[in-house]
Amino acid sequence: MKKGILSIIFILSSMGMMAQTNQNQISVSGVHTYSITPEYSSKMIVSLANVYYDTQTMGMSEIKSGYLDKLAKVGISSDRLTEDDLYYALMGYDKEGTIIEFKTNSLEEMKKFLKVKSIGVTKSDATLKTVLTEEQMAEYAKAAYGNAKKKAEAIAKKIGRTVGKAISINDSNSTKINESLYYGSNFESREYYISVSFELL
Repeated sequence: MKKGILSIIFILSSMGMMAQTNQNQISVSGVHTYSITPEYSSKMIVSLANVYYDTQTMGMSEIKSGYLDKLAKVGISSDRLTEDDLYYALMGYDKEGTIIEFKTNSLEEMKKFLKVKSIGVTKSDATLKTVLTEEQMAEYAKAAYGNAKKKAEAIAKKIGRTVGKAISINDSNSTKINESLYYGSNFESREYYISVSFELL
């Protein structure tokens, strides 16, 4: 019985200490907006499975050559494309085909590529990718920390308190960004978020 009472007292005491600690600290998020120069990538499914008419007269070579000719007309040569037959096989189509992928650092070039329409061709996916260096992440984290501190100081001032040293910093940002392209998405910048707890004096 005494052990049970002592346990309850210990728990209540610990909760009180936690509450007191929370009253003497402030936790805020900080953000920094940075520019990106991603690589754009798009995969197209070139397949007899996508031909819904003239199936008896059109072959895979005709479908593929027709598509490559249209790409060449907008300035995208075949030597800038890669094929992935394994990727196509894994998709489970029952007719002959392949995957054609185009990569570029130019958003305008990617727009040209995506606008080209051809018989037997459908889009599989379109993505943007970029990798942050350790130096970039440190720079962006520092800027986000500055934003968090300003926010904490403004809040503390409103309640008649001041901000002390940082108690903890949480940075869960990834060095790699790999996102699908979609209408309305931002292709030029991203936001770097951290959360910081400060002493509240």
